[in-house]
Amino acid sequence: MLYHAALVLEGGAMRGQYSTGITDAFLKHHLEFESVIGVSAGALCGAQFVSKQYGRMVHVNTTYRHNADYISMRRLLKKKEVLNLDFLFEDHGWDWHNFDERAYERSASHFTIVATELTSGKAVTFTDPTGKELEVDLKASSSMPFFTAPPKTTAGECLDGGLANSIPFNIAQDQGFDKIVVVRTRPSDYRKKPTGKVLKEMFEHKFKDYPKFVETAIKRPEMYNQQVKSLNRLVSQHQAYVFNPNNTIKVGRLENNTKKIQKLYQQGMEQAEAELPALMAYLNE
Repeated sequence: MLYHAALVLEGGAMRGQYSTGITDAFLKHHLEFESVIGVSAGALCGAQFVSKQYGRMVHVNTTYRHNADYISMRRLLKKKEVLNLDFLFEDHGWDWHNFDERAYERSASHFTIVATELTSGKAVTFTDPTGKELEVDLKASSSMPFFTAPPKTTAGECLDGGLANSIPFNIAQDQGFDKIVVVRTRPSDYRKKPTGKVLKEMFEHKFKDYPKFVETAIKRPEMYNQQVKSLNRLVSQHQAYVFNPNNTIKVGRLENNTKKIQKLYQQGMEQAEAELPALMAYLNE
């Protein structure tokens, strides 16, 4: 069933497998949203959800995690990016599930990708991109500073959307939705600590030609914590429904333990199943 509501997906690299479990449960129960908004790993998850490719992302990240062409520190020796996002859109043989762009284009959902533009340091959005633009925009939103080069989009060079807008529920509000479902990848009590001196100096050195981007990156914890505060207020006013993982499965940004990745996915799936009656009550009230 298609709901006049927005689904917002936070980033978090491999922690996004929790979101994949949530959204696969939605697919299982035929839940669709008029708007799907994703940032970073949440954008990759959102694309699979819109194209209705049940299980694709968890299959990729458990089957191919140790493929050196996908994720490997050794790629740095060849002056390549540690995380090869192009891998997700290439054909890798008989057991590989290609991204189904035809299904994506036929979807009744509108899909918005959030990225951070380097020159302005501000969040930019791309709605319903297709073809190469879709790939570039997804890569831009998901590209981690220091690990990947900034892809050039129609809005300029961009990196990780989470730096400028970590939990983009405000975009759903701007789109006019009063029913907003948010999938976070951190526990409900998580708050970011101020940016440390070393990381601050790394940003200032690496991105010295983009001072506004550096400012945005350094101030991210303040922005993130304020977003959590505002989101919690919306939940208390029944204006948003939020899924949060518990903190029992520790998964790193580039986690290489595929059993943990699978468990995190399963946690999301099971939680969505358990909370389905409450979610439906919220969507239908």
